[in-house]
Amino acid sequence: MKEETIFDHNPTDEELKRFGGVETFQFAKKHGFYDELTTGDNALFMLGILYSMRGDRRKANEYWDRIKDRKILDVLIEDF
Repeated sequence: MKEETIFDHNPTDEELKRFGGVETFQFAKKHGFYDELTTGDNALFMLGILYSMRGDRRKANEYWDRIKDRKILDVLIEDF
């Protein structure tokens, strides 16, 4: 089963800038770490950020609540 990523939620170019732009994902594919970047807790974290940027805190929290490695959420404090 394919994991859900931000690309399943039609991010705009402006939203993608928050994640380093399309170039970041192209670089990750080229160098073999795209899957690591876009699966598991990393994918959930990015989905939470995407919905937070869209002003949907309820949806953002739904994704963040599913993160298994809770330490990843410490970045949110530094990030926002």
